[in-house]
Amino acid sequence: MKKLKLLFILITLAGSLFALSSITSCSSSSTDANAAHPEWKFAFMSDHKLDQATDPINCTNLPAVQRMAEDMVTQKVNMVITGGDLIDGRGQNVDGLNAQYTDWMGAMAAVYDANIPVYAVPGNHEYWCDTKNSCITAWNTTIAPQLPAGRTNNPAHPDMEYSFVFNNALFLGINQNQFEQGVNQPYYYHGNDIDWMKSQLAGRNPTAQPHVIAFGHMPQFQLGYEWIDHNHKSNREEFWNTLGCADAKMYLTGHSHLYALSLIQTENGSNSIYQILAGSGGAERSSWDGNYAPSEVSRITAIDKDTDHDGYVLVTINDRQVTMEWRYYDPEEGIFKSKPGFIYYQL
Repeated sequence: MKKLKLLFILITLAGSLFALSSITSCSSSSTDANAAHPEWKFAFMSDHKLDQATDPINCTNLPAVQRMAEDMVTQKVNMVITGGDLIDGRGQNVDGLNAQYTDWMGAMAAVYDANIPVYAVPGNHEYWCDTKNSCITAWNTTIAPQLPAGRTNNPAHPDMEYSFVFNNALFLGINQNQFEQGVNQPYYYHGNDIDWMKSQLAGRNPTAQPHVIAFGHMPQFQLGYEWIDHNHKSNREEFWNTLGCADAKMYLTGHSHLYALSLIQTENGSNSIYQILAGSGGAERSSWDGNYAPSEVSRITAIDKDTDHDGYVLVTINDRQVTMEWRYYDPEEGIFKSKPGFIYYQL
């Protein structure tokens, strides 16, 4: 049975590679044989919060974060990006939020002590505070000073939404959540700032930065659910098309507490992008039957999923070759194991 499953994964990956190599991009990428870049790695992690009823003291799965941080150092990652829900945040004032953020950073000590840069964007739980001012103040006080220099902020969400260049890649860190004063829950989703994204992509040098990688908290293709708000779905389509036109091949996200990998076409079918959902960072586990929203399954090639383990994504970029794997923690053996995701060559 294991051999058959492995064969299925290999066949699926081969089909994904064919899809990526055969689609026609709406952007004009150029190659430069003399611009080879040495191999480097980054990790993506998301969703470490624990409900206050589960862990009323820490509100974060600190042991899971610590294990992943230590494994990232062992894997010799060059940088780390996070997709939000680092903490629980619900009803907290500035002091409570800062305490939770400080605990999270303490669990990440192995990464920080190794001088590995960490880039973070908020999720909905970073906005689940007693007031909007508490949310912003705590982030600016504790998280923002730890963010690496050289970022280009979106003026609408400074230090919460930004772009940056790392080696031969342009990263877009997206802030998709917000707080509504007077409401006891955050407004989960306000969409993607397409104009800001396009402004960042317009200044990119495709030869120096052939890789475009976006990350945020909210999955753009829902696990079994339809988009209720037509405007949000239209915004999603423009977001996906914008990434496709920039020849981007991956969007990393969380929110659902599991691992799900899929290859998803743009609306017109001209490009395909991987949605890598890795909300498997230690939060309470989500169940999922493997089905996406019925209206969208024709565009989606589902490759893999896991609802049983904590883990993070490890991406290796060797010049224009990209390899992705999911590293998950096996509690019975007390070690991290690797599950292949995909390999592609960036044109």
